[in-house]
Amino acid sequence: MPVLRAFNYPLLPNKAQEAALIGWLSKCCELYNAALQERRDAWQKQGVRITRYGQQKELTELRAADPEWQAIPAWIARSAISRLEHAFTGFFNRVKRGQRAGYPRFRSHRRYDSFDLGSNRPRIEGNHVCLPKLGPVKFHKYREMRGEVRSVCVRRKPSGVWCVSFVCDLGAPPPKIAPTNAVGIDVGLEAFATFSTGERVPNPRYFARGEETLARRQRILSKRVRGSKSRERQRRLVAKAHEHVRNQRLNFARHFACDLFARWDAVFYEDLDIAPMVSGDVVRPYLAKPIYDASWRIAIRAIQCKAEGAGKLEHACDPRWTSILCSGCGEPNPKSLSDREHLCDKCGLRIHRDHNSGRNILARGLRAVELTEVPEVPRGL
Repeated sequence: MPVLRAFNYPLLPNKAQEAALIGWLSKCCELYNAALQERRDAWQKQGVRITRYGQQKELTELRAADPEWQAIPAWIARSAISRLEHAFTGFFNRVKRGQRAGYPRFRSHRRYDSFDLGSNRPRIEGNHVCLPKLGPVKFHKYREMRGEVRSVCVRRKPSGVWCVSFVCDLGAPPPKIAPTNAVGIDVGLEAFATFSTGERVPNPRYFARGEETLARRQRILSKRVRGSKSRERQRRLVAKAHEHVRNQRLNFARHFACDLFARWDAVFYEDLDIAPMVSGDVVRPYLAKPIYDASWRIAIRAIQCKAEGAGKLEHACDPRWTSILCSGCGEPNPKSLSDREHLCDKCGLRIHRDHNSGRNILARGLRAVELTEVPEVPRGL
């Protein structure tokens, strides 16, 4: 499989181009909702399933009869129908798996914020992307793209900032190197990560640090008159506060992954199911917000992407009993969530509980990938 990477840049349209982009988003949102209404009514009233191809044919007829729709590039209009098809595909897949299905819903104009150009790849000239029927649109090319552009997506962030994303094919991934060292990682809330070596990475807690600013901006927003310009300005300030926290988390995760593979050839981590954890089914309900703030899933995704591009090894291990079992002798040592130290009555091992988990994760990972020559491997499981 080829390595695909997205290169995101701020888009800098002029006033006329921005007005056209806003109009395109509005029409795409209208088309998405109309297509959803048609599918729902056809199934409820007649038991007929409408496909994407049938709706695209209707769109072609609509464009031929209405000059307003002819002004919108065909690929951009079709992206709304493709998005609806993707939503229904996900709905039916969740039904088959017995999960909470979530039937596709209508979108407001504020929540419909992007469109893609499908296989119609636009021309890129320096720091300009040539969008159909719009001409060259400037973007801030702060780094060079690599590989062949496969698809292009234009998006408007909730704060009102525009951006363009180029998905590029970087070719075949590099071959995996033979690991000479390895590490196990236990993620947590007291520390973001504890390595099998005993090293701990502090938890940045970006949302907790920015929560006061966000709360102040939301209090001001609640007092603004609905529909007023001042409310829209304040809404964008709230959106910028959320975006800032998101960017901080993403930046931290990427630096964390780069540091890992600069030091180790193989990284093993917990295969966590985070959804029941934040719902309170596994841990205490008041820990949901700190778990969201830790953003373990973003860090795991960054580790997977970095390992693929660097030709190094990563593996998700079963997290069950990693805190309970002793990494020195393998005997169970039950402890509550408040017990932060692991003291084994059998072999006398005394370390932090997260350090013990990291050692167990390393041992499980090495056994899963059948590596035995990596030095300093604990006995573990």
